Amino acid sequence: MRCRLLGIALAVMALAPAGCARRLPHGVAERYLEDLRQFDYPHCYSLLSEADRAARTMPEFLTKIPLAPDVSPVWFRPVLHQTQYVLGEATRDDTSAFVPVRITAPDLPRWERALNQAAGSQGVTAEAVQRSLDRGDYPRRVYDDRIFLVKEHHHWRIVAGFTARDSIVDRHRQALNDYLADRYDKAIPQWRAMIAELKALPATGSWGLADLYGRELDRLEQLRAAAPADQAYAARLILSDVAMKMSEERMPAIFGTVRNTGDRPVDTLAVAVTWYSGRGKDLQAAYREEHQVVATPVEFTDFSRPVLPFAPGDSHPFGFVLTAPAAVQQEASPYVTISSVALAAKPATASAAPGKTMTPATPSSPQATAGSSPAPH
Repeated sequence: MRCRLLGIALAVMALAPAGCARRLPHGVAERYLEDLRQFDYPHCYSLLSEADRAARTMPEFLTKIPLAPDVSPVWFRPVLHQTQYVLGEATRDDTSAFVPVRITAPDLPRWERALNQAAGSQGVTAEAVQRSLDRGDYPRRVYDDRIFLVKEHHHWRIVAGFTARDSIVDRHRQALNDYLADRYDKAIPQWRAMIAELKALPATGSWGLADLYGRELDRLEQLRAAAPADQAYAARLILSDVAMKMSEERMPAIFGTVRNTGDRPVDTLAVAVTWYSGRGKDLQAAYREEHQVVATPVEFTDFSRPVLPFAPGDSHPFGFVLTAPAAVQQEASPYVTISSVALAAKPATASAAPGKTMTPATPSSPQATAGSSPAPH
């Protein structure tokens, strides 16, 4: 009996360190990642801090799981299966801790664009996405993140920081409008501020999001530096069939077509409608409005829309509702020009000399209906 009791005691002592380790910051972080890899989302949720569970219900948690790929449910498990996590050593004090983690995962924006380029106008199919995952021939993103923890009731809990993170994500969504409108001097400071806040935020996944925004910032800075050359390319973008008609909503609108006669693909393109009043030497601009007619996403769209630049030789129909005040539309005449251009990231080539061609919008009967589909915004 004494030998048997001694054997039981030794077994308990052998198991105790492992059980204790599971309660330490590194052990809790390790358990969270194990549960995530095994798709045990309820247990992942149970490891969150009280504040995070109060901020998110379980169904809401499933839409934004910290350190998980930000993809639709269709691709969540396949992409997660291709994601690797390597934990470092924990840094802690009495009530808080963080565990560094290096993550290797598919580079979602680059991967999506590459698949779209391979598919062309046919569009990306689910089969093509799965084949790419199976072959492992997708671009990878390697970055460092942190798992933050807080001690609650003698237990270490994962800190997700949903409320603060959501505020930054909302600002990012709004700042994308400045990127698409080529307002780089306004967009770049916003990206820098968001990255700095994410790096200072004690929230699991915040460093990874800062890395993602940092990659977008690099692209924005490249676009700002290339803006003069890109604007010169406007001479290669030819407007035609421009006319003012009534939209389907019975609102005054501009419709037309733009053709890329150059040799570079275009990521974003905006046109300006300038309203002129008077004649001859009395001609003067009364109002100006700008509208995006080509907008290639910089962020991952989950294969929900084509991520293809406006290719050389292609024509792109566009249409948009006018925003000028009614009095301006009644008294002035609209002229349409290319206002801003951002070329896709490719080796630089010779471009045409700077210049703009003013194309008058031919007014049609107020009863005319739109014959073209509106351009995507």
